[in-house]
Amino acid sequence: FFMLFNSQRCQKGKSFFSFCNLQNCKVLRGHFDALIKKKKNFILKAEENYSKECTSDLRLHEITDRLTNLLSLGKIPEYSTQEYYKGHLESTLHIAVVFCKPLFENEISVEFSRRINTTLGQIKYGKLKPDIIAFIGGNAQVKGISGATAGYVYFRHLSVEASVNLIGLEFIIEEKMKNPRDNLNNLLTTLRKRFGDEAVSKCHFTLISSDYHLIRIAEIHKLSQRQSILNPLFEAGATWTYLFAAYPFCVSPDPTLAFLGRIRVLANDLTIVLVNLNGIVEFNDFVARENFSRLCETNRKLRTMLRIMSEPGSSPTSNGSSIEIPPKQWEVLERSLCAIHEIQTVLTPLVNGKSVEKRILVSARDLFINTVKDIRLSIDPDRPLNNQEWALTIDKTKKEKKRKV
Repeated sequence: FFMLFNSQRCQKGKSFFSFCNLQNCKVLRGHFDALIKKKKNFILKAEENYSKECTSDLRLHEITDRLTNLLSLGKIPEYSTQEYYKGHLESTLHIAVVFCKPLFENEISVEFSRRINTTLGQIKYGKLKPDIIAFIGGNAQVKGISGATAGYVYFRHLSVEASVNLIGLEFIIEEKMKNPRDNLNNLLTTLRKRFGDEAVSKCHFTLISSDYHLIRIAEIHKLSQRQSILNPLFEAGATWTYLFAAYPFCVSPDPTLAFLGRIRVLANDLTIVLVNLNGIVEFNDFVARENFSRLCETNRKLRTMLRIMSEPGSSPTSNGSSIEIPPKQWEVLERSLCAIHEIQTVLTPLVNGKSVEKRILVSARDLFINTVKDIRLSIDPDRPLNNQEWALTIDKTKKEKKRKV
């Protein structure tokens, strides 16, 4: 369901105030006046925000290069992703979209927490000034709270601790679907019902998620636009930019977590190639040479990492600790290497201008789906926030509040 918090409902519901006491009326009146003032100054706000984005925030290709250097075991092809930020000044509505992660037994995870903290920090210091914040992401299970609802509650809790003024902001929780593309479609439908098609075409979206996730979204949109989750925004005529939440595990001091985090990011690159291969099977798309290079390089990097790990005496790190992962995860990685090599063999003739039977391509696509699925399900260093991390997060927000005062 959608939960829509909008002070403008006061205009539509004539009997609304009959349910409020005098004090609540004054609060709502102040809330409504603040929203009107914010709408009148929206153009000035957009210009200021756009200027800050141009001067201080990293563009997608810059963050990609940094992430690439972090994970690199050698030279790999450069990304050249495109952000649709042009037209931001002409936008009439700015919407921040937070991609929510499924919960771990109804608990916020470390990676998910980083996305929420990044959003709140950008708003607190004036770098992000949306009119609406949308939390999107359903729950794969029928029972239990959705990631979108949990993200909203967690965001509001931290905003109180950090004394962040949210007056004038509207919130949308989109949790009906568990597919991000369907979530975005439902969000657009809600916005069209409220503001009309023309207003949606002038909306600007700030997409907020982990850096590797946004890189995958942007690369798929560039190389396989037909299958891109951003295609509904593109067709609506909206613009968008990206706000990256740093993935915490690739640079973890724990060598095992760092290893698993890098494997997770490599699997993210494989997903980009998988989407291209699915386009070849379903829509007769061409194989992108950039994706074939990505497949070969990911195969080489994964093989190198496993070879180094399997050499005697190579596992211990400089600080004396070692990488220890369960045998099941080793089996998944070894099977994945064999599958990636087979897929690479199937795609090689296509890159060289030759044809491949469709049944072989379908078989390779299905094998690729199972390979990526196995890695995602078995190798994920993310975990629920523990009590100490909760306390540290709250303490940090309180200290920032005092320092600001």
